Amino acid sequence: MDLKLTGVVKYEGEWKQPNDIIRNVNDSVGKSIIDAGVGKEIEALQDDSDTELQALRERAKELGVPNAGRLGEAKLKEGIAEKEAELKELQEKAFELGIEDAYEKGAATLAKEIEAAEQK
Repeated sequence: MDLKLTGVVKYEGEWKQPNDIIRNVNDSVGKSIIDAGVGKEIEALQDDSDTELQALRERAKELGVPNAGRLGEAKLKEGIAEKEAELKELQEKAFELGIEDAYEKGAATLAKEIEAAEQK
């Protein structure tokens, strides 16, 4: 079941906003959201471009791109490129400082570890 939210919902540990779309929701969870009046069922994705857009949104959310659930394809790609460039810079700096597993950590973790290493 796919839903378009009409209210604020906490789903899988994350707060979702009105107009966010949640894909492949368990039927019982989806029914609860609809019954609570904070979502409505929408037609499932059929188009590869929609699947690609959803994948871009998920990647953007992982990288911390603001409003990733509401952006179009061009803005998502731009935001992802910026965040990936920032992450790469942090990874390289962390590697230079000898921080272990620098290429396996997120930007927020790396920023904290770099700051701590520079204060030593």
